[in-house]
Amino acid sequence: MNIFLTGGTGFLGTQLILQLIESKHKVFVLARSKKKSHVLLDKIPLHQQSQIEIIEGDLSNSELSISKDDQIRLENNIDVFYHIAALLSFDMKKKEELNKINYHGTQNTLEFAKNIGVKSYYYVSTAYTLGKKVQASETLHDLNGEFNNAYEETKCKAEHLVMNFSKTMKISIFRPAIIVGDSKTGKTESMFGLYGFLKGLEIFKKRISRVSDYKEKMFNIIGNPLGTQNFVPIDFVCRVLIAGLENAQHEKIYHITNPNPPVNNTGLKVIQKLLDLPPIQFSRKETVTLTKEEAVLNEFISSFSVYFNRDIEFDISNTKELLKATNNRVLMMDDDMFKTIILGYKKEKEPVLS
Repeated sequence: MNIFLTGGTGFLGTQLILQLIESKHKVFVLARSKKKSHVLLDKIPLHQQSQIEIIEGDLSNSELSISKDDQIRLENNIDVFYHIAALLSFDMKKKEELNKINYHGTQNTLEFAKNIGVKSYYYVSTAYTLGKKVQASETLHDLNGEFNNAYEETKCKAEHLVMNFSKTMKISIFRPAIIVGDSKTGKTESMFGLYGFLKGLEIFKKRISRVSDYKEKMFNIIGNPLGTQNFVPIDFVCRVLIAGLENAQHEKIYHITNPNPPVNNTGLKVIQKLLDLPPIQFSRKETVTLTKEEAVLNEFISSFSVYFNRDIEFDISNTKELLKATNNRVLMMDDDMFKTIILGYKKEKEPVLS
């Protein structure tokens, strides 16, 4: 197949490209600059680089700033279009930028895909377009619902926009939860989500390491001790996306989520032990009064705090059908897999500066 892909220089995009070319597909990758494309190509084995073609452009207009010559070459020559590129930020100051990239950028890719005769358009969204609800169906969520941040809202708006193009292309939406490292090696290139949280914990450890008895104290993070964090390994996310190449159904939504996500305090104990952190636990706000040190800790990880009280039930009926059709199984994350993912961070992380 000939596949066009945005977001190819990011963590998910790069791993998906590696698996696509392993399966002998030809991949056209939209890249904003030669520098970014060289970083991507450096990760591709030399004997497979002929399967990748870098297309210079961006999401700023309906032609994706792609040259006329490249547009002509791509016309009626793309089987599947994966739109992965997005801005992931929970910063309220970036609301306008989030809307520009996640909503209007998606609109531009849809117009472009339609104009060059793309057969199938697959939108990679997020499992958190449900907003503040606790149950997520594999259907579009209410645009007037309550969201936790502008990121969730712009991705939800984009999903509705994508479905509006279902009369011109085969449309499917994929919703990954919190993407983490490889399930077998722990390898990651991401510093978002779980890894931003882990980095915050390590910065806190450096700050309090001057206190002689810090390893005997228990420090509290405000959150639900029995809440869950829906981590999905990168290789499983890619497996579902590739299963969708030929088997995704028109106008269907697929949750790429974890049916057995780590419980907050149970997972935190594993993290504490593997990263040699001081004792830390999740506690409900009404049960504790934060010390100065705990206030600092909670501030370090404040951008993630909205998710510490979540325990979301994700329907995966469509995903189960998709995986069954390709002889794949749903994700089964056990303690060993979770430890592998944390150890992957420990092995590959950059030095944390205080």
